[in-house]
Amino acid sequence: MAAVILALAVLAAGCWLCLSPARLAVAGVALLIVHPVPTFVLTAVVVLAVTVAGVRLACRSLREGGWYLVTVQRPAFAVSRAGGVAS
Repeated sequence: MAAVILALAVLAAGCWLCLSPARLAVAGVALLIVHPVPTFVLTAVVVLAVTVAGVRLACRSLREGGWYLVTVQRPAFAVSRAGGVAS
C-alpha cells in the first residue's frame, strides 16, 4: 500500500511539474546541476527511443503504400448488366 501511495505522489508531482513549462525547466536545471551524468543518460535514452519510434512509424507508413495528406475512400460501384454503373 505504501508503494501505491508513493507512486501516486510521484505521479502527482510529475503532473504538477509538467503543467508549467517554467516549473519543468527549473526542475530540469536543478536535476542537471545535482546529477549531470544521469540527466544526460536519460536524455540520450529518451531521444533514442523517440527517434526509433519515429523511424519505425515512417518505415511502416511507407511500406503500406506511401504518405498521403488526405485519403479518399470511394465506394465500390457495381457494374450493371446494362453496361453502366449501378450505385
